[in-house]
Parts: sequence; C-alpha cells; structure tokens
Amino acid sequence: MKNTICKLLAAILACILLVGCGKQPADTPTAQTRDTLVVGTQNFDGKFSPFFYTNAYDGDVISLVHFNLLPTDREGAVVLKGIAGETRPYNGTAYTYRGIADCAVTENPDGTVFYDITLKEGVRFSDGTLVDIDDVIFSLYVPLDPSYDGSMTLYSLPIEGLQAYREGDARSVSGIQKTGDYSLRLVLTEVSATAIYNLATAVAPLHYYGSEALYDYENQMFGFPKGDLSQVKAVTTRPMGGGPYKFVSYAGGVVTLQANEHYWKGAPKIQYIQFQEGQDADKISGMVAGTLDITDPSYSPETAKAIENANRNMPVLETRMVSNLGYGYVGIHAKNVSVGGEPGSEASKNLRKALATIIAVYRDVAVDSYYAEYANVIHYPISDTSWAAPRPTDEGFREAFSVDVNGQPIYSPGMSAQERYTAAQTAALAYFQAAGYAVKDGKLVSAPNGAALEYEVLIGAGGTGNHPTFMALRMAAESLEEIGFRLIVTDISNFSQLSNAVNSGSAELFALAWGASADPDMYQLYHSQGSSNETNYYLKDPALDELILLARQSTDRTYRKLLYRQCLDIIGDWAVEIPMYQRKNVFLFSAQRINLDTLTPDITTFWGWENDIEQLEMR
Repeated sequence: MKNTICKLLAAILACILLVGCGKQPADTPTAQTRDTLVVGTQNFDGKFSPFFYTNAYDGDVISLVHFNLLPTDREGAVVLKGIAGETRPYNGTAYTYRGIADCAVTENPDGTVFYDITLKEGVRFSDGTLVDIDDVIFSLYVPLDPSYDGSMTLYSLPIEGLQAYREGDARSVSGIQKTGDYSLRLVLTEVSATAIYNLATAVAPLHYYGSEALYDYENQMFGFPKGDLSQVKAVTTRPMGGGPYKFVSYAGGVVTLQANEHYWKGAPKIQYIQFQEGQDADKISGMVAGTLDITDPSYSPETAKAIENANRNMPVLETRMVSNLGYGYVGIHAKNVSVGGEPGSEASKNLRKALATIIAVYRDVAVDSYYAEYANVIHYPISDTSWAAPRPTDEGFREAFSVDVNGQPIYSPGMSAQERYTAAQTAALAYFQAAGYAVKDGKLVSAPNGAALEYEVLIGAGGTGNHPTFMALRMAAESLEEIGFRLIVTDISNFSQLSNAVNSGSAELFALAWGASADPDMYQLYHSQGSSNETNYYLKDPALDELILLARQSTDRTYRKLLYRQCLDIIGDWAVEIPMYQRKNVFLFSAQRINLDTLTPDITTFWGWENDIEQLEMR
C-alpha cells in the first residue's frame, strides 16, 4: 500500500512538473530531486542584502547565504567563544555552539567598554576568498555611514568617535581599531546592553559589496566613498557571503540556492534549496502533494485537522511548534493620520485613539476565529516572548485601548460581546469629538482641518481575507460606518505592494507583524531617529527617546523592564500601534523526503530549522 501511494504521488508530481515547465536559469535545478529541498514561503521583496532587507522572508534567504560574526544559542544568548565553541544546556541536553569569532568584553574603571574580536583563520566566502578583519571593519562602516538608510541600528551605539565621524568632523571612527589581520577592538564610551546583539550581525565580503581599491585602513578608507553606498546597494538583489549556501537566482517566484563548497563547517549535504513563493492557504496542500518539503503555515484548528488527516494512513508530515518571536499589529502613521498637521497634538492622539478603540474591541473574536487556542490577544506593543513584556499580574496592567477620553474604563466585568462593541463605539465617538470632529445626532458630519472622514487600512490577506486581523478590520469598518466614518479595508494580494507603501511612509493604517530579537531594545521602531520610525509611525516624543536611551545604558533587567513599561505607555498614548496577537509557529517537514534524524534537535523561538543545515539529508 505504501509503495502504491508513493508511486501515485510521484506520478502526479511528474505531471505537475511537466505542465509547469518553463524557462529557468541554467543553474536552476529541477525541483523535487533528491538533491533539492523545496521550502514553501511567501512573497519576497527581492532585497537580499544583509544591510538593506526589510522583509522576514528575504531575511530567511540572507541567513543561509551569510554567516554572522557572533552566533546565538537556543535561548537567544550571544555566543562569545565561537572559535573553540561553547557548551550550554537546553532542555536537559548539552549543545556546543561554534562560530567564526571570539569576543572578549571588558568594562573599564573610566566607564568605557572594550569589545575585542578575534576571527577564526581560514574561513572563506563562497567564492573562495579568505575572510579577514577588513571584511568585518567594512561591514561595520556601512551601517555607520551618514547616508545609511537600512534597518540596522549600529549607528545608535555609543561608539567612541562615531558622532564626529557622522557629522563630518572626523575621517574615521576612533572606536573601531584594527589590532591585527584577524582582530579588532570596538570601544564604547559607556555600557550598552544592546551592543553585543548588534555585533551578532552578518559579515559581508568587502571585495563584493564594496571596493578593495577604496579600502586602506591606515589612510582612513573603508571600501566605499563616505556618504555614497551606491555600490553596496547595487548588489542588493544578488547576495554573496560565506554561509552554507550561495545565491543562484530569483525568478518566477523561486529563490534558488546552491551548497557552498567553502562553508567553514563543511559543505551541506543537500545540493540545492528552493524557496517557493505562494499563499499561506496553499502550504498544507503543497506538503501533502509532495511539491514542498518544508513550510510554516499559520496554525489554526483547520491546519491541525489537515495535518491529522495527512498522517492518517502513514506519517507524511512531521511538526515542530514554537512561540513566534514577534507579534501581529495594526500600525497607524501619526503624520498621515493627524489633525492640523501636528502628529503629537492631543487632537491627533484622540483621532488615532478613536480608531484604535474600535479596532481593538474586535481582536478577541477575530483572533479566536482564526487561531483558536494557537494564538492569544496581546495588549502591549512587544512580543510576549520577551522578558520585558508586561504580565497580567503586573501593577497597572490593562487591556489595550480600554479607557475613554477622560481616562475611565470603557468596559466592566460581565459585559457581553455586543455590550463591549456598543461601549467601544460610544467611546470612539467621544474621542472623535475631542479631536475636533463635528457630531450631529450621534454621527460625524465634518472633520477638523488636516483630518478626514475616511482613512485606508492596508492588509496583505492574499486578496481573499485570509489573515487573522482581517475580520477585526471588517467589523471595525462596519461599526465606524454607523457613526459616519469610513474605514477602507484594502486587501492586497501581493505583499510587496503593502511593504512598499509602508516603507515609503505613504500608508495611513496597515496590518503587519514585527519580528523581534532576544533583546527588547526599542530604538529602531520607536526612537525618533530609529530607522523604522519615520516610515511606520512618525512617533517623535523626546520623553520616549530619553527612556529608550536610558534602558540601553544598563544591563539590569529589572530596571530596564521598568523603563520599557514607561515606554510602552507613551507608545499607547500616541496610538500608533494596536497590538493584535501572539501566535504559535508550526514548521512542517516531509517525513517522506527528509531524513528527520538529521534535522537540528530542539527547535526553539531563537533556533530554527536552518541551523545545522549542513547536516540535513534527503531520503
């Protein structure tokens, strides 16, 4: 019976491949051979640069093409002695973590901090070029350049001489000191809790992303003209690094990677990996049909049932489930949704709170309908996986957007769902009035200067409403329409259109999800100079900026958590983000095509299937 089913699947697959045959790059393998692992993913932006990627799916490709200066373990902690390796326990098992570098951290009596980095010798990039400390120095100078506009926040660290360099008063950063062909010292002027996480970043080849002719450390040249990153950006769609795989092509919705024979841990056993774009709704069927080997569908009761049905006669799908390192949210751009062109005014905050109050009240029914017990509603804009996230038992903890314009609770215990919806609508109307909207007979009749009676919310639900936030937005739109306001819910099928609108700063409201890191630093998203603040939120609050910087200057988690709680309250007051849900991630693996004994054990929030990829085998 087993052989008959396998032959039938093989026949169907052969037909699919013949029908779907088209022009492919010369180096692109035929999918579903023993040498090819096919991964079902979603839409790429095509920005495969470690410096400029904005999409998590692009990041998945980068993680295989590049290696990081310092690795992290299964709990998200940075490994400081990668050359010899560090052995750390997890879930009753001791695991050894290795990397391409060591880092010794020294806190000095004068308050400065040294990060002495030593590279492993003999490591090569995928073209065979040896890696040395000049590649690391180049990789540091790119995100420190005054013209850098990517998402990395290295420029926000208190590196000695950095501000003088960025402001044009110095030709180099005095705190980046080359100490040998394979070593450097990074000097910080004060303690920074986030610095070590910023060093766990990709090392890019100078000769590919920059120019060796423009690199001369002694003469303060670092691989590109200061203020001009055009060469670095020119290869954004064609990455090259020293990771386990090298980039071949991105065409027809497929990213193809080939095993890197120079990988420092040893060449991967699987020759090719193909990341196949598709809709989330098609991931399970792709696994069952045998056209996908690994994927990560949104987990829901329907997903669980589909997996159970697939495994009814024989083991077809192997599952691994972890908490998602990140959360879903609805963002509101403060400049685009404001009154009188003043994003930080009380009137503008009240406008956004009106919208947030209505959307927030429908989170429970939407998340439960989509995920059931496989996700939960969250009330603060921070991943529940973080140690800094507020807990229900914390003093002052409250439901998101649950107070009225006078600061009084909107809801009371025992309210039915419909009573909550009515209470939220009443509170929203009061917020609109406080923002300067005119109201007659319980409906909005005019908007104040610079505001509107309608705004658009963008959501990437595949054009079919398949998204955990879609129901909440549709119900919110209906409620707002009853009081004279139009919320236009635009369901975008091509995710890149949504991300482009957000990244350009043109979106008004939008539904997205943040990927988090092990450290809860808020600089990138919420500091006024953060790389994602301008485009996503336009949140410019001096008090928030000060708190974010204070939290960076301490390694005391209790103290930092208190500061972050104050930050979260300010973000809530600006009403630029409505936290929606924290979900579980499920990874599916083909038990028929993958040798599961070679899959990395103990997959966690911080340790994915891509780790130890060089050991993975196909059957």
